[in-house]
Amino acid sequence: MPRRSKGPRLYLDPGERVFVIRDGPRKRRTGCGEGERERAEIALRDYIAAKYQPISDHRPDRVLVADVLTYYAREIAPGQKSAATTSYAVDRLVEWWEARPLSDVKRSTCAAYVEHRRRQSIPQARTEAARARKVSAETARRELTVLRAAINAYHAEHVLDAVPIVTLPPAAPPRDRFLTRDEVATMLAWARRHPDRAAGVALGRFLLIGVYSGTRSGAIRAIGWVPSTTGGWVDLDAGVMHRRPTAARDTTKRRPPLRIPRRLAGHLRRWSAIDARSRQRAEGKRRWTRVVHYGGLPVEKQRRAWEWMRRKAGLGPEVVPHVLRHTAVTWAMQRGADLWEAAGFFGMSPEILWRVYGHHHPDWQRELAEQIGRAGQKPDRMA
Repeated sequence: MPRRSKGPRLYLDPGERVFVIRDGPRKRRTGCGEGERERAEIALRDYIAAKYQPISDHRPDRVLVADVLTYYAREIAPGQKSAATTSYAVDRLVEWWEARPLSDVKRSTCAAYVEHRRRQSIPQARTEAARARKVSAETARRELTVLRAAINAYHAEHVLDAVPIVTLPPAAPPRDRFLTRDEVATMLAWARRHPDRAAGVALGRFLLIGVYSGTRSGAIRAIGWVPSTTGGWVDLDAGVMHRRPTAARDTTKRRPPLRIPRRLAGHLRRWSAIDARSRQRAEGKRRWTRVVHYGGLPVEKQRRAWEWMRRKAGLGPEVVPHVLRHTAVTWAMQRGADLWEAAGFFGMSPEILWRVYGHHHPDWQRELAEQIGRAGQKPDRMA
């Protein structure tokens, strides 16, 4: 019996040290060297997209998982805000599902995919400690949600005779870690001592905006001083921070405008004056258009600077940038914030706010707790 094809995949040629796409007996050069893994993965994705032509069949055992994923990557994903993340997930899914038909999508194969991913190292890892870590079950879960979305999109267009059920692993519990005021002060002090002054300034601004506004990391780094189509902007005259680019539609990760907190407003006015003076002396591409910047240039990532600050502050690896949002919401709930106002301010539904952060609110279960054990009135007895 012939061996089943593994499908298209990347292979690092040991002699030339370049990536090659292997597809059964066929080989295709990518032109990408050993250090260009990401470009090679893009070449593999394009190869798969060009190769697979979905067949017009409604039977799950006649439609390949790769066909469904390719349809989704071509027709649906490009219009999504997270197109790059979806593309990465599609590549990982295709690597494992290969030439399997849709009828193979069931509880056991979904569980096998999760275990397969959990044995893999993180390809973006740069340090020895990071290389020792494996892909998390939560990452595999997000990738399986892409598979589920792809199947549903394909079914909406081609109407399958039966729609396979994608079984997801249990979701990770919500993070409950938040920072104390002393921890924030310590982190801010170390940010100001960062050996790279420009990185330290960007880190300090990022930290203060995060704990005072609860804005997500990517949105913070995209905020500018003037309206933009690439990020939000700060209106100091009106005292409002717009977290969404102009003319952009909102997503499930809501980015509503917010009233700038008084303590943050003072920092923003000072930063605006500093950047205005720098802008007058600007040359080349350094335009100081964003609030969080590296010497006038946009900042896309702050991983190394964040890790340096976290270690110096004596905090554990669970303190990731997203903890700033948890901190802002937790502080607001601890101070007894109105549920509806807080939900609008932080861009989440009141139900999620109360379910995840309600136990920090002083009114949480107060009435019930006071009633338990209290001597009640004797019921009226009929004569």
